[in-house]
This record gives sequence, C-alpha cells and structure tokens, in this order.
Amino acid sequence: MACGVVLSACVASFVREGPPYSRMAPHLAVYGVAFAAYITALAVSPGLSRRGLGAALGVALVWRVALVASPPLLSDDVNRYVWEGRVQLHGGNPYRWADRPTAEKWTPLRDEVWEGLNHAHYTAVYPPLFELAARAVVGMRDSVTTMKAFLVGCELLTLGLLGLMLRRRAQGLERLLVLAWSPLALLEIAGSGHNEAFGILWMVLALFALERGWPFVSALAAAAGFMSKLLPGLVAVAWARRYRLVHVLAAVGCTAAIAWPYLDAKRTMLLSLSKYAQYWRFNETLFAPLAALLGSHEAAVRAGAVATLVLALWLAWRRVDPARAALVVVAASLLLSPNVLEWYALWLIPLLVLVDCPGALLFTGTVCLAYFAYPDWQSGEPWRLGWGLRALEYAPCVLVAVRFHLDRRGGRPALPSSGSGA
Repeated sequence: MACGVVLSACVASFVREGPPYSRMAPHLAVYGVAFAAYITALAVSPGLSRRGLGAALGVALVWRVALVASPPLLSDDVNRYVWEGRVQLHGGNPYRWADRPTAEKWTPLRDEVWEGLNHAHYTAVYPPLFELAARAVVGMRDSVTTMKAFLVGCELLTLGLLGLMLRRRAQGLERLLVLAWSPLALLEIAGSGHNEAFGILWMVLALFALERGWPFVSALAAAAGFMSKLLPGLVAVAWARRYRLVHVLAAVGCTAAIAWPYLDAKRTMLLSLSKYAQYWRFNETLFAPLAALLGSHEAAVRAGAVATLVLALWLAWRRVDPARAALVVVAASLLLSPNVLEWYALWLIPLLVLVDCPGALLFTGTVCLAYFAYPDWQSGEPWRLGWGLRALEYAPCVLVAVRFHLDRRGGRPALPSSGSGA
C-alpha cells in the first residue's frame, strides 16, 4: 500500500509536469523514486491476497487512464502512428515514396499531428500489420489519445494472457505486478504511446498458445508479431523444434497475406527500415566492439543479426523452456543492437513476469539514464550518450545478473524476493 501511494504520487507528477525535455534530471529523479517503490512492492508481494492483488491491479489501471489522457511524455512516435493511419484512410500507402508525410498531396490533412512528426521526409518504418492496426484505430477516432488507449488495451490483454499462464504454471498471480506496476511500462506505453505494446501482445499470445499445446495458433501469432514489430519472429526461431513444417508454412502464408495490401510499394517498403539500421546508432554496448572489429556499421548490423539468429537456433535445438528462451533472445538482441532506445526494454517485462532475471529487471530502471541525451539533442548536439552514463546504465545489471547466476549454481536463494520475479 505504501509503495502504491509513492507510485501514485510519481504518476501524478508525470501527468502534472508534462513532457520533461527541459528538466530531465528532476524527471529521472522522480522515475528513480518510482522504480525504488516498484522493486520494494515486488519484494513484499509474495502471498498477496486476492483482494490485495485486485486493488493493486485496479490502481495500475487508474495510473494508465491518467497517463493516456495526458500529452505524450517522452516521444512523438505516436503522432506518426496516427498520421499513417490517416493517410491510409485517404487512399495512401505509407510505404510509397509519393505518400511520405512531406508530400504536397497531404497538405489538407496537416494539423498538430503532422507538426509533431519526426523524420517527416521518411516513409513508414513499421511492419504492415501495425499499419493496418493504425488505420483501424484512426478509422474509429482520429486522435493521439485514442491511439494511446488502444496500445494500453493491448497491454491489458497481455496481462490477461500472462495471468492465465501463471495459473497454468502454478506461479503466484502477484507476479503480474512486474508488468502492471512497471514505471517503464507506465511511461512508455500509457505515457508516450509506443507501439511495442502491440508487438508484445502477439509475442505473448504465441508463447501462451505454445504452452497450451496449440503450435498452429502459436505460429500464426508469431507471424503476426513479426509483421507488427519484427522481434517476435526472431523469438519464435528459438521455439523452432516445437513447430512442424505445416505450422511454418502457415506462418509464411499469414505473413504474405498481411503484406499483400502494401506490395504496390514493394520497392520502398523497406527503405526507412534499412536507413535506420544503416545509420542510426545510440546507447549500444556489444555492438561498439563488434563494429570496431569488423570495420563498418553495416557489417556489425549483419553480424549481430546472424549471431542472434544462431543463438535462437541453439536454444531451439536444446529445447530450452520457451519463456526463458524468449528472454535470452530479447536480451541478446538488445546487447547486439546498434540502437537501444529506452522503450526497447519493454520487451523484457512480460517475460520477467514468468522468469526470474534480476539483472534484466534492473535494466528496466537504469535504461532511462539514456534520456540524458535528450537535452543536448534538442539544443542541436549529436544524438549520443557517453560511455560514462552507459556504464551506470549497464554495469549494475551485469553485476546483478552474474550474482544471480552464481547463487543459483551454488544452490542458494538468489534474492529474498525471487518468487516474485524481483
């Protein structure tokens, strides 16, 4: 209860103060308090009564409602979601160069959403299923708030699936607080409206179906996830031995069907994604020595992708527990990526509901140190984060992960709260 009061005060501060770009240090101080309350709540949550859990989930919903109603806090990506949905409703294809946001044909549609677009000269970077979802949401109501509410709805469905999985695994339902009370999830989904929530829902659905013995449904969900945010498709490679050829063929067919409406722009469909992979670099770790070793950014991107794919295949060969394998693949993708934006850590959180990994849980707090790059970027400085801040962001997580691993090998309880995922 005390932790809930502290988190409520922090959420109220986020809502009241609005976008924090010009006062990042105070914002991150509040985030630090929220994260400390979150970790403490997880530590004392084992044995929480059904009524107590219901109250905890209820207050988590209130926090999300308040944040959804506020302006986007830390990112303007949600404006692009709304814009691309709007363009589709007016007959455009967001992957087509002629339909990029700066095209003169869309001048009548320009408003505050267009003014808030980032990289307006680029075509769409998100996969086709999310573009279809954006079109559907904007078709219901053309607003940023509606888009944020839709993504929170995806998050709530994910919580429901995780609850069913916890029951099946005979794990305590208080583990749902790992996602429900996560400050990172609150700020990046309800607060900023990042579409990771949509891809995460498909990934968790694929995992849920696999654990229920429905590999056909799992393969289709993984394909949908791949066509939403790509990463769920890579995660599904780690489950390869649990699928048959017919399941793989069905997934390929599902992927083709989703992409079909946009194939008139096949020449530029991957343009923005390729430029992002080719040029953007921020908050990376293992990617830096990999690029130095191979001599180029592009070679390091390819090598990192191949290494993650090989790791996923090895996990599949070893038939590692699906949730644990998924967590390993997500962690590897973050470590080998040229870009680790704060909301990328969201992919860890639903898996931490099912699997204990204190180092990864800590990273969902320390990753927000990357926001210290924003004030310099807004003042015209290059988009970068020094190695000093990156050491503060990553090193404690590595130390905690190593300690957890050693404690488990020694047969000792790793943490007093290990039953809660903390």
